[in-house]
Amino acid sequence: MTDDGIGIFVLEELQKLEWPPEVQLLEVGTSVFYYLAEISRSRHVIAIDAIRAGDSPGSVYCLGIDDVLDHKEQDLHDMSLPGVIRQAQNITGLPETLTIYGVEPADIDLGVTPTSALQQAGKRLVALITAEIQRLLG
Repeated sequence: MTDDGIGIFVLEELQKLEWPPEVQLLEVGTSVFYYLAEISRSRHVIAIDAIRAGDSPGSVYCLGIDDVLDHKEQDLHDMSLPGVIRQAQNITGLPETLTIYGVEPADIDLGVTPTSALQQAGKRLVALITAEIQRLLG
């Protein structure tokens, strides 16, 4: 869905870089519940998604765990990332941190290539996420 695929676009760019074994890059898509085991073993989770918040296309938002954990689930069969984070913390106490990078989409019609505004935002996100991972690794 064009700009709604920003997470995959950024993930593919991050996969081109070398990472130590403790860094796991996952394409979760809309099936986040299936990754409960991985999330409940992770000290830190970084997620990327398109988020409509009313700013100009390509704007990057950064949300933390406190910004999303009060999110109420509508349906246990379609659990969102905040719901899975909450479940993981109930099971193992992890993750300790959650960072969600949201990007304002320009176009969410059918297609596989993000718009140029989101491709530029994706490049900025790769740099931000790389720096964040390096900081977390110490």
